[in-house]
Amino acid sequence: MKVWPASLLGRTLIVLVAALILSQAAALWLLHSYVTQPRGGAGMGLFVSHLKTISAALQTMTAPQQQEFVARIAEKEGIRITPVRGNDEAMHPAAEAPQVKLFRDRIRELFGAQANVYVRGPEVADDSRPRARPQTLWVRLPAGERDFWVAFPRGRIERDPSTAFVEWGITGLAIAVLASFFIVWKLNRPLGELARAAAKLGQGGDPAPMAETGPSEIRAVTRAFNQMKEDLRRNERDRATFLAGVSHDLRTPLSRLRLEVEMLEGKVDPAAQDAMVQDVADMNAIIDQFIDFMRSEAAEPLSAVNVSELARSSAERSARAGLNVRCDLSEVPLLMLRPLAMQRLVDNLLANAERHGGGDVLVTTRAGDGWVRLAVLDRGPGIPQAMAERLKEPFTRRDEARSGSSGAGLGLAIANRVATLHRGTLELLAREGGGLEARVTLPAA
Repeated sequence: MKVWPASLLGRTLIVLVAALILSQAAALWLLHSYVTQPRGGAGMGLFVSHLKTISAALQTMTAPQQQEFVARIAEKEGIRITPVRGNDEAMHPAAEAPQVKLFRDRIRELFGAQANVYVRGPEVADDSRPRARPQTLWVRLPAGERDFWVAFPRGRIERDPSTAFVEWGITGLAIAVLASFFIVWKLNRPLGELARAAAKLGQGGDPAPMAETGPSEIRAVTRAFNQMKEDLRRNERDRATFLAGVSHDLRTPLSRLRLEVEMLEGKVDPAAQDAMVQDVADMNAIIDQFIDFMRSEAAEPLSAVNVSELARSSAERSARAGLNVRCDLSEVPLLMLRPLAMQRLVDNLLANAERHGGGDVLVTTRAGDGWVRLAVLDRGPGIPQAMAERLKEPFTRRDEARSGSSGAGLGLAIANRVATLHRGTLELLAREGGGLEARVTLPAA
């Protein structure tokens, strides 16, 4: 299992959260050392001085005055003062908590070494299991001839800042996560749009120009992508113009050449004349491939297409032209495709099978869970699997693998481009029993 996430958002959140935790820990330590402890010590010192004042006041008062004074202190400050009546056995020294220990040291400085901090009942049971910590502390306060028990809330000398620290840490962490999520989301949105545009461009589409917004680095990447897209489109237009010009210029001399060859009937050997006519037909076929290759299939609108019916129609046209082709077609769902482009794909695969497959061609269609597959199979010599990907590139041929080949090497390139445009794949596989299987797999959703 990967601990380090792959997304920019996940990585940024981890780095920011780790940095925040470290900074919060350092801040809490500094706060505790330089603010909380000094303020707690100062507050404790004031309370000890207050106890000293209470002791001095009690020493100067008569019994009725003491009762009135004790009642007033209890009402206004929540401090209970009662005379010691010999029930000390109910009192036990409070546990050695840091704040309690500091308070004990302070009162001993004022009232002597015998001064201590007590609680009613022990804080630890006999079996060493902790009990609920008493929330009231007691101090035996000497006041002249009598001693008094002074009971006060534990919070007067001991404050637990852990809750505030936890709330502070959680709040800071939540703010950091939300802020980093917002920042990275702002960065990821143009990057996601850029990735989708690049994928569409790679499939032969024409994405709209990207808006150059966001930080300077994102704008630079977007600007470079837009420039790259325009350069690719310009190169494609220049190539199409060049191929169209060459194809157009060759049509006329080829037509004249064929006419002259046919007029040589009776003047040359018939076999030589037929070979020259076939050569002229091959050159016309190459020009047709050039014209097909320079077409932009992406401009054709999508419509519902039955791949089996389209394959049957193409196979019937090839059969009328003399190809020995059989069909094994299945029921397949309708797909949103570009009909003319898909027809061009099937025609090129059939032409490739006719040229190299020895005249025994099979066309099949199959449907599965989320896919539709069309395959054209022949019984030719096949191709090495290592050459399969390279033969899908334009102007690539492998005569050693496919003897007797002709053409410009554009048929498979056109078929691969059409398959990619429809988010599909073209695979060139070895057929069982010998030959080649050209398999096109299209997504059904």
